[in-house]
Amino acid sequence: MGDPAGIGGELILKALTRLTRRSIPVIIGDASVLDSVSRRMFQGTQFRMKPLGQGSAGEAEFVDLGAMKGEVRFGLSDASCGAASYRYLREALKLIFSGSVSAVVTCPINKKSIRSAGMPFPGHTELFAHYAGVTDYVMMMRNRRLTVSLVTIHVPLKDVPALITPEKVFTCIALTDRSLKADFGVPSPRLRVCGLNPHAGEQGVIGDEEGAITEAVHRARAAGMRLEGPIAADSLFHAPGSDACIAMYHDQGLIPVKTLDFSRTVNITLGLPFVRTSVGHGTGLDIAGKGVADPTSLIEAYRVAESMVMVRSRGFCAPPFEGFPSA
Repeated sequence: MGDPAGIGGELILKALTRLTRRSIPVIIGDASVLDSVSRRMFQGTQFRMKPLGQGSAGEAEFVDLGAMKGEVRFGLSDASCGAASYRYLREALKLIFSGSVSAVVTCPINKKSIRSAGMPFPGHTELFAHYAGVTDYVMMMRNRRLTVSLVTIHVPLKDVPALITPEKVFTCIALTDRSLKADFGVPSPRLRVCGLNPHAGEQGVIGDEEGAITEAVHRARAAGMRLEGPIAADSLFHAPGSDACIAMYHDQGLIPVKTLDFSRTVNITLGLPFVRTSVGHGTGLDIAGKGVADPTSLIEAYRVAESMVMVRSRGFCAPPFEGFPSA
């Protein structure tokens, strides 16, 4: 459900009839929050959900953790909301690891709130990777027009250049190539890789980080992957003919993908042993409780998760990721 004070509950209630069309969603959160949302925005209409394991076609199941005590204050997130968000995520992990569900779809959390609650991770992606025991993972942002994977995620811009190493760039390339095959059924993906600096460094005149990117590209090609780069970011995204782009940092990749289709952008974590997708936006504290939140991204995230589970079930067997190959 995400942050209780955000728009997560509203998104779920608005999307519910769409989410139950092909599978049985399991909602993890607080019934009191959904009751409050329903009273405020849906003329008191009661949401209909069954306990875990008792739902059937066209219905949803609900796990009520009772984490929030008292009436939630929409738009005013705090440590109690951060703690509740953390509990929802850990419960989702329990269900996925026990085999009770086949994918995890998350509504947005508030980074300040989860930090104030003591959660030792900057976001969903890092939390899931930690509990899944993986060190090689990638954030992919995808909509129906563009797919972008990120070499670095939630780090200050000043720290990015030092993190652009051949190993990290190769990991992003390889996990993206692997996911396009295993999760989206693309048999021979074509990738385009961004440079970090203006004009992709202008052959070392404007920075030298492109040397690390070039090395990673060469190693990926040697491993049989189809890609080109590094390419200047200001000319990379508009070019047709690629299945995904590799961006070096958060905003370099998210600005083009969200500009093209903000509402249908989905956040996907690559490298996990399970399917995890999320909405491509934040908690919307400025509009929480007002009834104007758009559920499109949640519907799309759920649709993508269903599709990924289906494609994986067809039996593509990718070899274990073994990291940066030797020269």
